[in-house]
Amino acid sequence: MVNQLKLYFKKHGPTILLIAMLVIFTAYAGFMAFNLQEGIIPDEPAHFTFSKSYANTLGIPADTYETYSWGWYIEGNPFLYYWINGRIINLINLISPDITNFDLLISLRVVSVIYALGTVWFCFLLSKEVIQHRWWQLLPVFLLTNTLTFVFISAGVQYDNLANFFSIAGLYFLVRVFKRQNFVINSLAWMINLALGTLVKYPILPLALVMSIAWLIFLIIHHKRIFPIRNYSIIKILFLTLLLVPMIIGNFAIYGMNLIRYQSITPPCREILLDSQCELSMFEQRHKELALDTKLTITESISKGYPSPLRYASVDWVYHILLRSLGLTGHKSYFPLHLIPYYQLLFYLIIILGLLNLFLWRTFSFIEINLIGIASFYALVLLITNYNSELVYGFKQIAVQGRYLFPIVGIIVILFTKIVKETPIRIVQGVTLAFTVGLIFYGGPLNVLLKYDTILYDWFI
Repeated sequence: MVNQLKLYFKKHGPTILLIAMLVIFTAYAGFMAFNLQEGIIPDEPAHFTFSKSYANTLGIPADTYETYSWGWYIEGNPFLYYWINGRIINLINLISPDITNFDLLISLRVVSVIYALGTVWFCFLLSKEVIQHRWWQLLPVFLLTNTLTFVFISAGVQYDNLANFFSIAGLYFLVRVFKRQNFVINSLAWMINLALGTLVKYPILPLALVMSIAWLIFLIIHHKRIFPIRNYSIIKILFLTLLLVPMIIGNFAIYGMNLIRYQSITPPCREILLDSQCELSMFEQRHKELALDTKLTITESISKGYPSPLRYASVDWVYHILLRSLGLTGHKSYFPLHLIPYYQLLFYLIIILGLLNLFLWRTFSFIEINLIGIASFYALVLLITNYNSELVYGFKQIAVQGRYLFPIVGIIVILFTKIVKETPIRIVQGVTLAFTVGLIFYGGPLNVLLKYDTILYDWFI
């Protein structure tokens, strides 16, 4: 009997553990979705307002006081998340005309949990493509589902959830392209997902750009193996192409026209609204209250005692990103300050092991090097954006958010796992793995939610 159980667990253990992690994650996110007060999750009231505005029309609504007072604008901006939410609201109102505003919010939160589950599932699929070990394939899922901010955002009406889903799905299909599996079909699939992602939010554009560069380089290097294309279903190709074309047109209608008309990815407020309307923006008011009189130069910032770009990138930025990824920050915040030194220690340890893997042990494959390049480019764009904001606001971390890295979070947790797995010094590998699992589990959502009546005592209804 014991031997049969061992054989069963050896065969089915990874599947059982994966299901358990999915169920536990759903329980975490579901508990928050049903019990968090309105206005706790970052920007949730604004996303909810925009969603209800889109429910009033089948097309794109005009800007109103309710929308532009948040500092976001409908005209010339991505719309897909709100348009989908508008249709969901229409369906809910059809089924339950008397639904309360809060119950409607809860319904959209449940949809967000479903998006997040999709992100976790594609994280697992991507992990399977990169990591050839059934148990190690599960570590990225564990890391993602125990990242506190990811669980927190998953429970809210937040367009990041849909954007993260499309981003990791696109990465999955791109990796399948790199593995020369159904080149045309998978190429179209990643293009569709990234085109959908950029229709959700414009910060996905740098990810789409670097992935396109990686795909093009792969095509140039391997064109002799790819062409001529044989044994592909013309029907599938035609179907996916017909899906892709309107998405490309939609992206051009937004970003292409903005570049032509405004020389900007999104239109400046005063190009589309009156000065008096723009002044109502929360972001404009924040700028007036918190921004310095003039933006600092790098030399001026260093002379005033602020960190140099190198120190900011390697120390300060890392600290604040970890704080805002493994803690909670929205309209209220919880920061596990007592754990951050350990997270920093783990981060720098992984960087050292990663460099050893890359240059000394040479365990990274072509696919993994591509993933490193994609993640590095996206992180660099975010770093530059954050540093530029610090020069405007005097290093107050106004724009630093861990969730802004979530479009590449799948790459991060998979490369993290790969680095630990491929470390040839077994004692270092074992200690790092044990330290990681223990730290992430202790600082994760389970510990926080078990103590929510003291840690987050005023966050829940």
